[in-house]
Amino acid sequence: MSTMFKYRLTASLVLLIIGLAGCKKWFPEDLDYLSPKAVYTQKLFTPVLGRTTVYSMIFSSDNSTTPITFRMVNVRYRSTGAPTHDLEKVVPVWVWKEGYTGNEKSVQEIESKRTQENHPIWEIREKSGDLVLWSAADSSMLRQQPDSGYLFDVVATNSGGSNTYKDMILDPMRELPYSPATDIDPLTGQRALKYSSDSTQITYLYISPNISNMLGDSTELPIKGDSVRVLFRKTGTGNSLTFKFLDKDSALINPAMFNATGPLDSLLHGFNVRATPQYIRYDVAYPIPVIKYTTRWTTGDGSQTKVKFAYDRKGYGGRVERGTLDFSFAIYQKGDWEVLFYFFGDTPRFRNE
Repeated sequence: MSTMFKYRLTASLVLLIIGLAGCKKWFPEDLDYLSPKAVYTQKLFTPVLGRTTVYSMIFSSDNSTTPITFRMVNVRYRSTGAPTHDLEKVVPVWVWKEGYTGNEKSVQEIESKRTQENHPIWEIREKSGDLVLWSAADSSMLRQQPDSGYLFDVVATNSGGSNTYKDMILDPMRELPYSPATDIDPLTGQRALKYSSDSTQITYLYISPNISNMLGDSTELPIKGDSVRVLFRKTGTGNSLTFKFLDKDSALINPAMFNATGPLDSLLHGFNVRATPQYIRYDVAYPIPVIKYTTRWTTGDGSQTKVKFAYDRKGYGGRVERGTLDFSFAIYQKGDWEVLFYFFGDTPRFRNE
């Protein structure tokens, strides 16, 4: 083989290798891929206004190449199809810059972990496709049920292409300032009514706690949960939570009568507890709980705060009997709130036999 031929062969191989390297980006396995089967697993959203609600992990990528970016387009009223900018309204919201643990020692320590930012009230997260309704959104800003709400489309894009997910629905519920809120009609915001089967009798609905081993002082009959009403009342714009107890005549019961409740600073994640013959009051951070996160202060899923009040008395034969009141709740609006437990059926018997 001549030297010239070897040279030409070598040069050809080098050019071939360079050409293949230069064309590598055209190989199918190196292209970004956006699957036509990538989908949103949820298309109807009915959050309650006044609460931060996050819809996460609702986009299934079907092995599409990441990153994928998301944007919301074509927002319109569901009833008429007319375009609207309602969902683009920007509001100041509180976001966490440090994690909440449930071990904070003051309202100030909790507040130091939050900072205020401006966000659209109904926001799509660009990198995940998650959707967020911020708590600043209320019924003055967005249409709510029984209105049919909004339609919107989402465009998902990577360098391999884009998919458009059409006719997704936001149909929020009117804000409810606390939970449980069985005493409020979620469509009207008015007192909730209960109708008899023949619609001849109408009564108001109330919230009831869980009651165990309590005896009525005058009737000597067991007190059941449905003979105790829980009333929420907002009295100011501060950061306090107050518990009160009312007897069957609507007179205040001294909270000290619940002598087996335990240390009051361990009752809930509140601070600077004040106990008087009329009430128990705490300084608190709102909402309550401040996030959905399981701590020793909350229910198992972290969505509500739980409290227990208890008392011991000697029954017949000298046996110690413990009565308990358990209640789980959440409050979403900042303020000075009172939670009243009204024993309207009969006052508990605290005295010994």
